[in-house]
Amino acid sequence: MIYITGDTHGEYERFSNRRMRAQGMELKEEDYVIVCGDFGLCWQNNATFRYECEFFAGKPFTVLWVQGNHENYDFISEFEIEEWNGGKVRHIVRDKVILLERGQVFTIEGKTFFTFGGAASHDIQGGVLDRKDPNYDNLVKKAKKERLPYRILRESWWPEELPSEEEMQEGIRNLEKVNYKVDYVISHCCSTRVQDILDPAPYKLFAPDILTEYFEQLEEKLEFTNWYFGHYHMDQRIDDKHMLLYETIVKPKQI
Repeated sequence: MIYITGDTHGEYERFSNRRMRAQGMELKEEDYVIVCGDFGLCWQNNATFRYECEFFAGKPFTVLWVQGNHENYDFISEFEIEEWNGGKVRHIVRDKVILLERGQVFTIEGKTFFTFGGAASHDIQGGVLDRKDPNYDNLVKKAKKERLPYRILRESWWPEELPSEEEMQEGIRNLEKVNYKVDYVISHCCSTRVQDILDPAPYKLFAPDILTEYFEQLEEKLEFTNWYFGHYHMDQRIDDKHMLLYETIVKPKQI
């Protein structure tokens, strides 16, 4: 059985036996839970990371996830790319926690999934600051004084949160191989049109970017049953084909 959920940000209570039983879920070794980005496991290679890896290693089910924007991409790159179920992955915890790379088409339990993680951070009004900048301390003080959220380059923010041209082209090539038809799409953010439904004018928080526009182009050609995504911290059925997930765990809509 396959289940899908939204951002976890390093909080894994929803995967506890108690919480899952309360929702009527008794997951087994053959089951999968897909996280739509901002999983939060690969942040720092420290004791917490090792403890959390042991936590997931002890679970009967396998966690699959796509990148979010709050990820340590330097840490992720330390894990080798391998082939799994038709696409590229990184095994974070062997056979228990598997990162599904961007632009891939996987076959899982007889269903096809197109995966494309990443999103633009919106909590950087105070800037992305570089410790090497001679003006770094003053910029931190300014952001704190104005109570604006800021991030630090390659410590709490990475430019890889948005895809490269090669990653986007690889996604197109893989979709061409399946004639632009998959059962499900898993991403972190969504297309510009769907984002505008979630975040209407005039008080917009999320601006279009290279990835939302890429998804917009894919929506014009891609056939799919349901598109699941996270990032916006709500649980909401947008329409018959799009579902925003945060804390809810759902089964994919059947064809």
